[in-house]
Amino acid sequence: MPRRIHRRKFLQASAAVGAASFFVNPLDAAQRQPAANERIRVGVIGVSGKGGSNLGEIEKTGLAEIVALCDVDANRAAPTRQRLNNARFYEDYRRMIEQKDLQAVVVSTPDHHHAFAALAALRARKHVYCEKPLAHSVQEVRLMMETAAREIVVTQMGTQIHAGDNYRRVVEIVQGGSLGPVRRVKVWCNTQLQPGFRVKERTPIPKGLNYDLWLGPAPERGYPPFRTGANNTSVHFHWRWWWDFGGGVLADMACHYMDLPHWALNLRQPTSVAAVGRITYKGDNEIPDKMQVDYDYPARGNQPAVQLTWYHGVNGPDLDGKVTYDGYSSGVLFEGANGSLLANYGNHRFLVEPRGFERPKQSIARSAGHHREWLQAIRTNGTTTCNFDYSGALAETVLLGNVAYRAGGKLTYDGRTGRVTGNAERYLRREYRKGWTL
Repeated sequence: MPRRIHRRKFLQASAAVGAASFFVNPLDAAQRQPAANERIRVGVIGVSGKGGSNLGEIEKTGLAEIVALCDVDANRAAPTRQRLNNARFYEDYRRMIEQKDLQAVVVSTPDHHHAFAALAALRARKHVYCEKPLAHSVQEVRLMMETAAREIVVTQMGTQIHAGDNYRRVVEIVQGGSLGPVRRVKVWCNTQLQPGFRVKERTPIPKGLNYDLWLGPAPERGYPPFRTGANNTSVHFHWRWWWDFGGGVLADMACHYMDLPHWALNLRQPTSVAAVGRITYKGDNEIPDKMQVDYDYPARGNQPAVQLTWYHGVNGPDLDGKVTYDGYSSGVLFEGANGSLLANYGNHRFLVEPRGFERPKQSIARSAGHHREWLQAIRTNGTTTCNFDYSGALAETVLLGNVAYRAGGKLTYDGRTGRVTGNAERYLRREYRKGWTL
């Protein structure tokens, strides 16, 4: 299977994706089910939780053979290992990526491992599907974007809702022009952060868990590193609420919701970001459970500058919770000169309908499926709708909200160089535990 295409053609294809006109035609000949020896040989890092979901979706396509599994928790991995007993099993993804017959890798680890796993695969010229928000830091995201472009492999970020029909119809309406110029967008998510507590009293590491590998590049912490609720010390979900491992609700959910305005309005990186947050829970994980981030984007061609505001921990676009819209406890509001459009994952409606509105003719075809799209692009030397060029700019933007919050004020950003003003610079990257380098 040929691996390389001309770099200029690759970047041109990526730009077409960003313009939102690209789609994978589900009737394309690439949908033909391959013979067993033609299937793409895939390794999956993290095989429970979201990793288990990704594994299942990959299997359902019929386009891949799972040849490698990797997980730091033998107990959680046991059912999958038993079912896929022909796949080689690893605790350490660095060893898995060395497997000679491996062609593609799915990264479903906690955020603090994303860049290490994905970059190792990219540098080995293996195709990569990586969960959002692509990486733990802005600097890591940019490095992943640069490496993917240099190695010219097929990439996809795990923003699965991008494949949904509703998002496609909203993009058609916005790009059809009936709303008029859109200068203001509001995005909100009602997900609540789970309060956590650092644990002073250490307990034995559960049998089967390689805790040192789970920590990986993160700062050294005894086990358990935290607890939630009365006595929940599992490391497999609540890492999201600690800066050492994740980025709170913003990093967890914003790539899904901000994807829609980035797609519809052809947005890339912002020029300025300002963030405020409130900690209303009784815990010590220091990530705000309520947050507002204001992003300012420059004009693009004949499209005006845009201000996008993100809110989380509330049911509408208002940090005080006073503004809500029935049926849209999480959603996106496009405010145009001629009308306003509400959307969430599955529905959309006008808040203010444009005069004489006529629904635009469908121009974005139904998705072949988010995982199938990635595998088909591998087979055809194509690209994907959420490749690392498009989704990298989105993830970079999302993570800049946390940078602004942690820096304590507004920052200006140069998307070309990746530089910020003031003391925010140190929050663009993170230090790694001894023995871990990118």
